[in-house]
Amino acid sequence: MPNYRAFTKQADSLGAVCNQAAAQFIVTPTMEARREVLSKLKDLNDALIRTAGYEREARRTNSVDLIDANRAFLETGRAWGSCSIEYNRALVAIGERDSARHNYQGLLSRLAAPQFVAERRQIQQALDELDGAPSR
Repeated sequence: MPNYRAFTKQADSLGAVCNQAAAQFIVTPTMEARREVLSKLKDLNDALIRTAGYEREARRTNSVDLIDANRAFLETGRAWGSCSIEYNRALVAIGERDSARHNYQGLLSRLAAPQFVAERRQIQQALDELDGAPSR
């Protein structure tokens, strides 16, 4: 039986570490700093995949754990999205606009679940700003 509260705490912890790595990359955009951010994003992505599976299974079986599974999935997705946005902002700052655009588009497709409306809006706004579209 998964410990959803532990997954939620893990998402918070991984998100904080990832955001610190992204902030460091913004200040010092070296390959080492970039690898560190990507490593943390991979950890968050792995956690997101795992919690998405638990949430789907709880929904499929109409489990009493659905609320906790959904919360773990939501918090993990939020942490992953937040750190990804910070990383993409750093990419834009160092001139890698195409990489950032590609990443933003991937974020939109990965955070397609209904719980991520606010995150999708934030990502779309960043993508629009990157493409020079007027803010909504």
